[in-house]
Amino acid sequence: MSATPLSARIEVFRSGTFTPMQGAALDYSAADLRAVADAYDYETAPAPIVVGHPNIDAPAYGWVKSFDYDATADRLFANLIDINPEFAAEVKKGSYKKVSLSFFRPDNAANPAPGAWYPKHVGFLGGAAPAVTGLKNVQFAAEAGDPVFSSDFGERGFEETASLLRMMRDFFIEKFGLEEADKALPAYRIEWLGEMTIEPPRVSYAAPLTSPKPKEPNVTKPDDAAFAARETELSAREKRLADREREIAHDDNVAFAENLAKEGKLIPANKDKLVALLDALPGDVSVSFGAAEQGVSISDGIRALLADQPKVVAFGAAELGDGPADGSRRGDASFAADGKSVDADQLGVHQKALAYQRQHPGTDYLAAVRAVS
Repeated sequence: MSATPLSARIEVFRSGTFTPMQGAALDYSAADLRAVADAYDYETAPAPIVVGHPNIDAPAYGWVKSFDYDATADRLFANLIDINPEFAAEVKKGSYKKVSLSFFRPDNAANPAPGAWYPKHVGFLGGAAPAVTGLKNVQFAAEAGDPVFSSDFGERGFEETASLLRMMRDFFIEKFGLEEADKALPAYRIEWLGEMTIEPPRVSYAAPLTSPKPKEPNVTKPDDAAFAARETELSAREKRLADREREIAHDDNVAFAENLAKEGKLIPANKDKLVALLDALPGDVSVSFGAAEQGVSISDGIRALLADQPKVVAFGAAELGDGPADGSRRGDASFAADGKSVDADQLGVHQKALAYQRQHPGTDYLAAVRAVS
C-alpha cells in the first residue's frame, strides 16, 4: 500500500555573511530574504527537494510550494509539499539532519526572476557541514506539526576555465605590463584553479536510499618542469616589455630636450644631461604642486617646469639702430637672457670705453669712460 505524501514547513536560511563552496563571502540581508520569498513562483519555476547538490537528472523527493520570511526570528522558511514517504522515513532515522539551499545568482541567465536571488533546490545533507549555522535540525514527525531544519548555501553557481584565464593574463602582460596584469589576474589564482579537479556526477537512485560515501579529493600534482618553463618564458617576456618601455621613454626624452633647445629654453650643450636626468627618474613616484592639485610623476613635473620657463638663448641679430653716435635716431638693445633693455647711447659709450682701453693698456674702465664722454 502506498503511503500518503507529506508536507512540512522548514527553516532554510537566515541573514548574515556566508561563504559558498570555493567562492567569496556573500552578504544576505533581511531585505534579500524577503525578496526571495516574493520572487518565488511555484507554478513556473518550482524548486525540488534533492539529496546533496546533484545534476539535473537526479530525482526529486518533494517540492517547495512557497517561501516566507519571519522578520522576528530572522529565518527564511520553505513550505514543502509532496514529500516522498520513503525519503521522509530516512529523514526520521537521522540520515539527513542538515540541508543546503542553492540559489540562482541575480545576474544568472537561467534565473527565472532576474535581479533577485532565486531558490534552485533544497539539498538534504548527510555528513557534510552546512555553511549557515544556528538553524534547527530536520525533524519529520508522524503527528501533525511544523518540522524545521537548518540550511547551507553551497553550490558554486559557475565554473572558470584556467586555460582561458592564462591567455587573458598573457594578453594583459603584452598590452599593459606585468603590474597591471597582476592586479587583474594574479598568477597564483589561475594556478590554483588549474590544479582543481571536478568531481564526476554521482549516480542517484530513487530507492533504496543510501548515505553517500565520502570520497578523497583527487588533486592533480602540477608538472614542475612545465611550470618552471612557463615561469621562465613569462620572465623573459616581461624583461622584453620592460626594455621596450625604457626605449620608448628614452626616445621621448630626447625629443623633448631637442624641442627645448630649438625654442631657446635649453642650452644645446645641456641636452644630453637633461635626457640622462629624465631617464633616471622613477616613473612611480608622484609630486603635487598644490593642495588641490592632482599628483604627477617627477618626470612630468620637471617637463612642465622646463616647458614654462622663458627663453635663455636668443638666435639671430639684435637691432641696435644706426649706432651710438647717431643723434637723430635712438634704439634699445634687447638681451634675451633677462628680457631687459639697454639704452643705445649708453651702449655706445660703453663700446668707446672698451676701445679706449684697448688703445691705452692699463687704463681702468671708469677712467676710459670719462675719457670718451
